[in-house]
Amino acid sequence: MEFISLYFILLLIAGGAVAGSFAGLLGIGGSVFLVPLQFYLLTQLGYPPDIAIKTAIATALFFTLPTSMNSAYSHSGRGNVLWKKALFMGIFGCLFSFIGAYIAAYLNAAYLSVIFGVVVLGASLKFTSGKGANEDPEKATGHLRLYALCGAVMGLIAGLTGIGGGLILVPLLVFWMNVPLRQAIGTSSATIILTASGGIISYIINGIGIVGLPPYSVGYINLIMWISLVIPGVLFAGFCAKNAHRVNQKHVRTLFFAITFMVGIGMILKGLLV
Repeated sequence: MEFISLYFILLLIAGGAVAGSFAGLLGIGGSVFLVPLQFYLLTQLGYPPDIAIKTAIATALFFTLPTSMNSAYSHSGRGNVLWKKALFMGIFGCLFSFIGAYIAAYLNAAYLSVIFGVVVLGASLKFTSGKGANEDPEKATGHLRLYALCGAVMGLIAGLTGIGGGLILVPLLVFWMNVPLRQAIGTSSATIILTASGGIISYIINGIGIVGLPPYSVGYINLIMWISLVIPGVLFAGFCAKNAHRVNQKHVRTLFFAITFMVGIGMILKGLLV
C-alpha cells in the first residue's frame, strides 16, 4: 500500500498553513481543519476508517502543541495571557484529555466522526457569536474552581476529538467567565499546551502494538504527516498571532464559521456512512 504522495504532502502543507493561521488569529489549535483532512487522505490511501480517524485525531492533537506554544509566546508579549488561570486550567485539561483519548481509542470511526462533527458545529456557533462579549478585564470571573471546570470540559473534548481546546475554551472564557476576547485567545493558546500533552501521551500509549498503522507512527501519531503540517503551521501561527490586533476579528470569525459549519456537517455525514 502506497503511504503518501507528493500531492498529499502538498495538501498537508496547505492544511498546516491554514490551521496555523487560525491558531494565531483565534487561539484555536487548528485540529478542526486537520482531522477531516488527514482522515480523508488516509481513507483515500486505503487505511481502515478506525485506523484513519484515530491517527488523524492523534496527529492533529500533536500539531497543536508547537503551534500553541508559538502562539502563546506571541500573545504573552502583548500581555494577553493570564498565566495563573492558564496553568490551572491546563492541569485539569491535561488529566481529562488523557482520559478522553483513552476512551476514543476504544470507539469506532463512526462514533468518533459524529462526535467530532457535533462538537465542531456546536462550538463554532457560540464561538462566532459576538453578543454579550466583555472587554473590561476587571469584570472577568476570578473563581479558580470555575476555571478548573472549564479545563476539565475542554480536556475531555480535546482527547475525544483531537481539537486542542481553543474552539471550546475561548467561548467559555468570553461568555461564561467574562474574559475579554484578546485575553481569552492568548490564555487559550497557553492552556492548550498542557491540555494537548495529556491526550498525546494517551494516544501514544494506546496506539502501541496496533497492527496496520501507517509507517513512521509512534502510537497513533504519524510523524511524516505531523512534520508536513507543523512546519507551515508554526510559521503561520507566529505571524498571525503577532498581527492579530490588526485584523478585524468579526470578519475572521465569520470566515471561521463558514468553514467549520461545512466541516462539521461533512464529518457527521461521513460518520453516518462509515
